[in-house]
Amino acid sequence: MKLRLVQTFRFGNCPEFADTETGLGTSAEPEWPKAVSMPRNFARHEQFLRIFALLELLSAARQPLDDQAVISAIRERLGLTRLSPRTLRRDCEFLTSCGYAIDHVPLPDGRKYGWLLAKDGAQGRRIPAEPLTLLELVAFTVGRDLLKPFEGTILWTGIESLRHKLERDVPAGMRERLDAAKSVFHVRGFDPRYAARPRLISTLSGAITDCHEIDVEEDGEAVPRRLHPHRIVIEPPVVRLLAFAADGQPATQPVLIDIERIRKVTPLDTTFTPRDVRFEDVMG
Repeated sequence: MKLRLVQTFRFGNCPEFADTETGLGTSAEPEWPKAVSMPRNFARHEQFLRIFALLELLSAARQPLDDQAVISAIRERLGLTRLSPRTLRRDCEFLTSCGYAIDHVPLPDGRKYGWLLAKDGAQGRRIPAEPLTLLELVAFTVGRDLLKPFEGTILWTGIESLRHKLERDVPAGMRERLDAAKSVFHVRGFDPRYAARPRLISTLSGAITDCHEIDVEEDGEAVPRRLHPHRIVIEPPVVRLLAFAADGQPATQPVLIDIERIRKVTPLDTTFTPRDVRFEDVMG
């Protein structure tokens, strides 16, 4: 079966795929509606991300991809819980209506069909870089607010650096829409908790990454514990250290320590081999 192009549009007639670098389909500066309003739902933003992921997937494929292969790849990329073959077909038809030569061709086994984007179907045009969408920025903003307890730590430094990079490249009109979104989502109950001890998370994460034993001094304990750190477990608003006693016994049960009870962590020169355990099994 072949999807026939009923009407051919210029590349820029589909605003989702306008090339902001070459200027195809765009003006020098993007025009935004004068009245800034929030969309009533984000389904269209999710649809755009799904269609763009489909376009990138097909443009990179060297051979036809069947429904299951395409659906699995898009679900994994976007974290979707469901995507039906019917929706996939509609997305391919939409791209076809935008001028992309997408065919449904027989696979080598002769029993199934696969989706194929003709590489000359875009007439030599490069697929533009995927732009940031309002949905992605809103999700990032909510995620940043959820990291408030880590203000002052390396995690907060990382999220703030990313925020500045994002805001630097976001058009003014998009920033106004993002500000409007703050009246939709509000995160509370996540106040800074580790700002007074900014190096604690950094020290623990370094010991886990480099597989160094640590001595941990805890409130109410006179003797430090020597441990093999395994994970930093975040269960808002509590953060715990998951570790094993440094006694070399395979049957040793893990310990969970609330990091607010930790007075001091001393990394040692002694290294260890990480245990090959599934986190879900260890945590029960």
